[in-house]
Amino acid sequence: MALPEYPEFAPLGMEHKAEIDGLFATFPPAISEFTFTNLFMWRRYYNIEVSRRGGLALFLARPAGKEPFFFPAWGPGDACDATRDCLEFLSGSEGRGHFERVPNGYVASREETAEEIAVTPDPANDDYVYRSQDLIALAGRKYDGKRNAIRKFQKDWTCEYRTIDRELARRCRELEDYWCVERQCALYPGLAAEEAAIRELFANHEALGVRGGAVLVDGRVAAFSVGEKLNADTFVVHVEKADLRLPGLYAVVNQEFIAHEASGYTYVNREQDLGEEGLRKAKQSYNPAHMVHKFKLALARNVQAPG
Repeated sequence: MALPEYPEFAPLGMEHKAEIDGLFATFPPAISEFTFTNLFMWRRYYNIEVSRRGGLALFLARPAGKEPFFFPAWGPGDACDATRDCLEFLSGSEGRGHFERVPNGYVASREETAEEIAVTPDPANDDYVYRSQDLIALAGRKYDGKRNAIRKFQKDWTCEYRTIDRELARRCRELEDYWCVERQCALYPGLAAEEAAIRELFANHEALGVRGGAVLVDGRVAAFSVGEKLNADTFVVHVEKADLRLPGLYAVVNQEFIAHEASGYTYVNREQDLGEEGLRKAKQSYNPAHMVHKFKLALARNVQAPG
């Protein structure tokens, strides 16, 4: 089904997959948010609606209790003009609103519109990008801890890597259930939202066409990871979970998944740290090759001056 014409919007659904996949294939993104899978699995949390303005696809998010925002307008067309138009649309219809997850250079002429559009860094949503061969080989002293953790795990446990199929997807959901009981996901809105997104992912993994892998320990699913192609040289990892009772297993599934599913890509995007200190340390420990920096955009007149 074709995207409706702006200013009409429709809830994002599987019927939009072919058009959005084609758009991202023609205009390859660098931000982790821009695969159909990622938008789809988080669509209920963000209440994502879609539209088309000329050649540009628009993705409007209305998360409950938060300010509505647009993801970057994407495709052929004047992104700068569309950004101003969409910000005015939100200002008029909602009284507030902004753009999020905007990559550096998105509005090439933003210097000319600095008086109209305020640009703010959004480091919590910057993506960590690694060389795939670094994650596979774990060579050099900077990866000593990772190699030691993997060796100890493999000494203590018998494990096997398998590509996820329909049956393994069901067993991965069972692991996610255990993980959420241990981490008390129901008490934390962010973890509860992630749990719902993972359920959407596994319920539709065949239709979405993602690549998944599981590590089995003594025959049971103890860890899993799911990702897909982001662009010609980058693979993006959407989900990674492991049994919390098995130290070193996260290092094992990270290495095994990239070796089996992403070795043909130069880079691996492992998404953002969301401003969480523990997650930041974990992502930094793998020594990213570079970051994909992101920004928020808003009408300058709606941004309160500091002080």
